[in-house]
Amino acid sequence: MSVDFDTKLSGLAAEILRDAVQAFDKDDIGANLLAASQMSMFGGKGDMTGSFSAVTGSFQAATGSFPMLTGSFPALTGAFAAIGNESDEAVSLKKVFGLGAKLAPVRLLPPAKLAAYARSAPLMGKLEALAGWLGRGRVVGSEDELSDADAAAAARWVGVPRGYLPYLWEYALTSGWFELDDEPGSKRTWAVLGDTARRWAEGDDSGALRVWAVVFAAVLSQALEVAAFWDPDAARKLNFEGQGVVVAMMLFLARRAGLSLADVGDLVMEGTVGERPSSRARRAWDGWVRKHGDPARLLVSELYALNAVAVPERNGGVVGLTPLSVWALREQVMRDGVKVPVLSTRMAEMSAAALVLMADGVEEAEFASDIAAWVASRGADRAANELLEFAVFGRAQSRLVAVKIVRGIGPAAHRAWRDSMQYPELRGYARIALSVMAAELPRSTLPLATEPDQDDLARVAGDLLERGFGEPAPDPEEIAAIFREAVPEGAEIWIIGLMSRSSRPQVIQVLKVLGRCHPNRELAKAARKAARRARR
Repeated sequence: MSVDFDTKLSGLAAEILRDAVQAFDKDDIGANLLAASQMSMFGGKGDMTGSFSAVTGSFQAATGSFPMLTGSFPALTGAFAAIGNESDEAVSLKKVFGLGAKLAPVRLLPPAKLAAYARSAPLMGKLEALAGWLGRGRVVGSEDELSDADAAAAARWVGVPRGYLPYLWEYALTSGWFELDDEPGSKRTWAVLGDTARRWAEGDDSGALRVWAVVFAAVLSQALEVAAFWDPDAARKLNFEGQGVVVAMMLFLARRAGLSLADVGDLVMEGTVGERPSSRARRAWDGWVRKHGDPARLLVSELYALNAVAVPERNGGVVGLTPLSVWALREQVMRDGVKVPVLSTRMAEMSAAALVLMADGVEEAEFASDIAAWVASRGADRAANELLEFAVFGRAQSRLVAVKIVRGIGPAAHRAWRDSMQYPELRGYARIALSVMAAELPRSTLPLATEPDQDDLARVAGDLLERGFGEPAPDPEEIAAIFREAVPEGAEIWIIGLMSRSSRPQVIQVLKVLGRCHPNRELAKAARKAARRARR
């Protein structure tokens, strides 16, 4: 029963997520995803004003933004009746979010650690308490609502403010934690424990993870929907449907850098009122925020209570996914045929290609630590050779990452750099690296020519154009980051000077992009001057 039901739970999580985003069009969402990914990778817009009050066991954040309710509340959608049914193939996360066939790899914790983390989530504890209060069942009204007395009693039992109970109730119904049964021969309807709650109570790791993933999907799809339900007049001009899933997917795609709370707020706002909202829609949004607070804060608070995100105050200023939510979202995109490799935890067994692919999948500090461990497991010379051998046949993005890693090894990689000069694709990078470290090396180890020639510079320029310099409107911070991959710090002006002697179209185009977009004024000025020289 457990194995079969775990499969059904995975299907239920998929159904909840896809139902939440079925109204989205790929073209509508693409611009927001692109903008947010650029913010995440290159600095963003800074944090929101004021500190973020993370939700703890008492769920204080929810009561500050939303009014206390004095009456009973309805169940908004109810649990999915056919648990585990496959969703419509036309609606998929891959299609809605325009995902490719393969995404950057992830690093996963062992299932036992993930399950322990799931069990420790405060929100799961509240659902357990609500199940304890429900017992053998409670009668609900004609609109699937609890009576005033039962609603007050449930809130006291669970230990949450009365105004927060609708959130728990909706998560429980959507996830199948509770189910609604009509009493035979009567007009009464009972709320009773569902199979999801019973699977959680069994206590094994597999069940705990699958149940947590379903509740995670329920929170993503329903948190903002519940908020909108309790103020329908204010929400009429706003579209909160599916915004939680959009935020989660964006965090998954940008998981190396994460998003600031301001970025999450911008993402929710643009999804709610549109990228170019009318004055009427913008007034509706501003009115909602004044009355209820920023919806992004509510969403992040709920996810934090589920151990699904790390909040800015505890994560270096960014909202980032936890290993639990990375595991759950990977499971879902894999269902749509998107490959998301799992990184090995044994660095010595990892190939150079796998190491380079890690660059897009882990945080910068973690990646630096992994690089150090990987190089140490092989020795500097062998590590550099493996990376450069991979770089010869890789695309521009992979080649630039590999080149940057080898450059970080320092003078110990000089033999590998010299050997790589036999490959035209690497000769320019090798000559730049050897020129920069020439003072630290014996003269006998240096090639006769260490200054890159015009063919070398043209190939480097070609990589830069393929990597991002060829975009119609490149981001300045992105341009600076890509140029740092190709050219070591301190050598930029020297390389720009060499480029000024070239008349190759790709070199001139790179100089023009640097002159127009690089955020360093001195470097940009030198590039503009070099471009004029090159054109002459």
